[in-house]
Amino acid sequence: MEQVGYGQYIADNIRSFPFGVPIYTDKIAHEVARQFQIELYQAKILVNVNLKRIADNNGLERYQKGIYYKAQETPFGKTKLNPVQIMRDLYLVKDGQSIGYETGPSFFNRIGLTTQLSKYKTYATNAFRQKGNRVEEKLGVILRKPPAEVTNDNCRYLQLLDVIENKEKLTMDALEPDQILLEYIQKNELDYVRLAGYASQYYRKEVSLRLGELASIMLK
Repeated sequence: MEQVGYGQYIADNIRSFPFGVPIYTDKIAHEVARQFQIELYQAKILVNVNLKRIADNNGLERYQKGIYYKAQETPFGKTKLNPVQIMRDLYLVKDGQSIGYETGPSFFNRIGLTTQLSKYKTYATNAFRQKGNRVEEKLGVILRKPPAEVTNDNCRYLQLLDVIENKEKLTMDALEPDQILLEYIQKNELDYVRLAGYASQYYRKEVSLRLGELASIMLK
């Protein structure tokens, strides 16, 4: 098929997106590779070659490398892309599967353990495999490697155990923090045996001890 066929397909694909949602060039390249039965690296080249013209003709705005969006003209100027969807796609859920979870000070605030606000959200995600943390200034997030590969099955368990591990390190001003953790366990239908198993396998001994203290409260 001639080059124009590729370009038209890419343009049609982009036009199908609504305003204000992230358009990932990598995903479009996968669609091109599948549609025309070509290698992915060839599809990526085709997308890059055609993208500037298509962007100009379809009102695309570049958010950052590999991410575009369709901006809508309003009386107040062009609409902006909400970074929340990008953070979810890149760090929390991929193809319907959990790959990360919120943790740290921002999660403490979200579930009511503290009233203190954090400048950044903190995510433990499979997308980050280095030691230490990395700050993504534009998205306002801190990334870190999770204690284990995050899946749909273990996501909420690891999230709770992270809270228990950091309970003494982060400032809490909730009157009944243990009650908040118990409510989280009940709301997410977490199994204590599995919690204990993950704690002993991936966390320090102190986490298992604190989990035991929490379990004793549950049994009262």
